[in-house]
Amino acid sequence: MSLVAIPVSTLPRVRRLPWPLVALFISLGVVALAWTAWTFIASGSGSGTAPGQFYSVVPMDLDITISKDGDLQAVNNVDINSPVEGQNTIVDIAKEGDFVHKGDVICKLDSSEIERKIENATLDLQKAQSDLTSAREQKEIQESTNAANLEAANVDLILARLDLQQYVEGQYPSDLQEARTNLEMCKIMVKNKEDDLAQTRSLFSKGFVTAADVKTAELELLKAKNDLDIKTTALTVLEKYTHEKDLTDKKNKVAQAEKKLARTQRENASNLAQKLAGLQQCEQSLALRKQQYQHLEDQLAACTIKAPQDGMVVYSSSASGRWGGRDTPIQPGAQVRWQELLIRLPDTSSMKAVCRINEQQVSKLRVDRVNPIRATVNIVGQAQPVGAWLSNISIMADSSQRWWSPDSKDYPVDVTLDNTPTGLKPGVSVTVKIFVDRLRQALAVPLGSVYAAGTDNYVFVREGHETRPVKVDVGQVNETHAQISKGLTRGEQVLVLEAGQGRELLEKAGIKVAAPTATTQPFDNKPPKLPPPAPTANPPDNTQQRTGETPGNKSRGPRPDRPVRSGGESSRGDVKATATTTQPTKTASVAN
Repeated sequence: MSLVAIPVSTLPRVRRLPWPLVALFISLGVVALAWTAWTFIASGSGSGTAPGQFYSVVPMDLDITISKDGDLQAVNNVDINSPVEGQNTIVDIAKEGDFVHKGDVICKLDSSEIERKIENATLDLQKAQSDLTSAREQKEIQESTNAANLEAANVDLILARLDLQQYVEGQYPSDLQEARTNLEMCKIMVKNKEDDLAQTRSLFSKGFVTAADVKTAELELLKAKNDLDIKTTALTVLEKYTHEKDLTDKKNKVAQAEKKLARTQRENASNLAQKLAGLQQCEQSLALRKQQYQHLEDQLAACTIKAPQDGMVVYSSSASGRWGGRDTPIQPGAQVRWQELLIRLPDTSSMKAVCRINEQQVSKLRVDRVNPIRATVNIVGQAQPVGAWLSNISIMADSSQRWWSPDSKDYPVDVTLDNTPTGLKPGVSVTVKIFVDRLRQALAVPLGSVYAAGTDNYVFVREGHETRPVKVDVGQVNETHAQISKGLTRGEQVLVLEAGQGRELLEKAGIKVAAPTATTQPFDNKPPKLPPPAPTANPPDNTQQRTGETPGNKSRGPRPDRPVRSGGESSRGDVKATATTTQPTKTASVAN
């Protein structure tokens, strides 16, 4: 059989329907479908069974998990802070994201100011060395002077003691003996002269000598007696006065020599102490100058920052969010402070996921390195999840979101990866699923079948053609199911609720949900009772009439939490705010 080609021009033309007519047919079809659905729903409700999907309650293994979003971080980080004191300027810095090796230069800071300080410190160091040399020479000179002064004082003391000993043991006994000998000789001389005078007078009476001889003998006796008186007086003066005087003088010289020796010793010690103090001060000054010079040298060397280990360069402005609280990002020309975080070198060979878990859920977690809590981490860009374990729970809550949610407390939780895929970078988004517990053969229902009414939980069980609410006790909950610890048995069927269906079924069953207790003072349109005013000399005016307020206008009562003005009134703005913020709600707070 052969095919025959028919010209297009010979085919009959299809007549197109006008667009308004097509729209009318479509509208009629939609109305018909809506009527059919309404009829089906009405027929279901009329039978007593709530429309929707039912779930058969059977024991199941229920995994209790916590899923949170987070980001990747390195387990080991090396933070590089600015080592230069004060403020400094970044001259050059490694590009963010580059992988550097240990010893590579990753940042250079401006060193011109430090070099100028090193020049001044060099001059100060040279002056300190010169002062130390001079202080050492002064100390040696003082030691030599002290030795000479001490030796002279010792010699003076020795001489004074010898002089005293010589006087006491030699000179005075000799002088005393000589004075006594002279006195005895004078006595003998006087005796002889008396005998001579008596003999001369005897011879003169016999005529053998002349009267002149007698006079001569008398003069000789008088002279001898005079010498005896002189020697007697000399002995008395020697014993009573000269000896005491000389002995006191010798002893005083010894005492003065001893005091001079002690004074010399104290002066030597004082002078030497001054020289030693000066020397010590110069030594300390030199040590300080050396320390300052070495510190500046270290600061100069610190201007060139090298990588302490291998890692990827991450700027602190990127690691801490919006420039890390800085006015400008980390870049060449930026000003940095001492100890300010510049670069973080994460070790990407071992990574961890950090997520923030609410305080109600974090209480279920524990850190046990022997039997750790397991987890899985889904990493953006990785096809398969990575096994991990819970390694740390922060002691303090994260306060970074306190402005957005002041009542919520989230605790950072670290989940360390079992093995880190290659090519990962810090900051990659992840989804963490932590396996808290596994309930064996527990009765559980889908979360959508549990209706929370105040403090009570209900499920809706099918009994024949009817659906009745049953109060249940909910145990542990995961992302899809909730454990029912009391209220259900195996094999019962519960309704998976649609939006608003739970409240409707409860009201149809005649169960009233108690309204929650208001936490604020309700507004009852009545002013509080005020204490009677204190008596005054002038009675108060009618405040209500003066302010244009009538006794019947009681809607402007005083605000309970604001101080009352004179006359028992408060401002109208305060009253309005109180009426809107303290009015309790009249409906029950429920959640599907």
